[in-house]
Amino acid sequence: MLQIEGFDGQILENESLSSHCTWKIGGIAKYIVSPQDEKDLKIILGWAKRNGIPWYIVGNGSNILFPDDGIDGIVIKMNRGFKNKCLINYDGSEVITYFGAGNLASEVVSYLLKMELEGLEFISGIPGCVGGLLKMNAGAFGNEIGNFVEWINVYNPYSGAITLQKKNLKFSYRRLELSEDFIILGGAFRVKMGNKNSIKEKIKDYQKIRMEKQPLGEASCGSVFKNPKEGPAGKIIEEVGLKGFQVGGARISDVHANFIINTGNATAKDILTLIELIKQKVWLKKGITLEEEVVKIGIKKTIKARVI
Repeated sequence: MLQIEGFDGQILENESLSSHCTWKIGGIAKYIVSPQDEKDLKIILGWAKRNGIPWYIVGNGSNILFPDDGIDGIVIKMNRGFKNKCLINYDGSEVITYFGAGNLASEVVSYLLKMELEGLEFISGIPGCVGGLLKMNAGAFGNEIGNFVEWINVYNPYSGAITLQKKNLKFSYRRLELSEDFIILGGAFRVKMGNKNSIKEKIKDYQKIRMEKQPLGEASCGSVFKNPKEGPAGKIIEEVGLKGFQVGGARISDVHANFIINTGNATAKDILTLIELIKQKVWLKKGITLEEEVVKIGIKKTIKARVI
């Protein structure tokens, strides 16, 4: 068992990546580590550098795809530590709140409900954590997380921790432009004081919509494609006749066509092949280019697929 001096987090060796992502897909990782705090993060990154081992940052494992042949490196999971949360400042009816990168969306929503603060109810039901929500500028129901950010704290392996103010952050659709050297430690959000019952009803409404329109309870990464300017990606995929189409163990959901389901034995190759088939058919039938929202971790091979 690997032990690193001063590291207090969890270290797993030769661990299946399929147990660490919502798609339940992936080979064996040499190491999966979960730092508890900034000290642990600094230690593990220094150890990786000294030993020439590549590293990859993930959060809760949603919205990502791991390779079938695994990762000969370190996967750093931020969702076991970095759980700090607090109220920073009151500004009239508005409040600045801070959440560490490891807080799940559900933990953020529960904390704000307890404090009777509103604004971020729309993230209810998103299976990601704060670091991933910020990195992807997560959004739903006409809102985006970037609209509420005041600043974020990031860690640079070369210069340490720094704070990036809102004016220096560039959010766009499902993206925060951030140097690959920066690891998100947490963020401050501007929310408003509200009524607890009203907030609770909004959360219930959003959860109800997700339950009705998304394949909750099945293994998926969430939305596979970004919505193009022409309309919702799921609607476009359905219009070209691909709803329910399957490659190997990967199937386009019958509930929402922008979700690809692992029916039980899907591989990354199945997923990638299906993604390419979708992109090709949508282009041929609609002249629309679909852009992937899912992030590929450690996948270098290009999959070629012939349109059906």
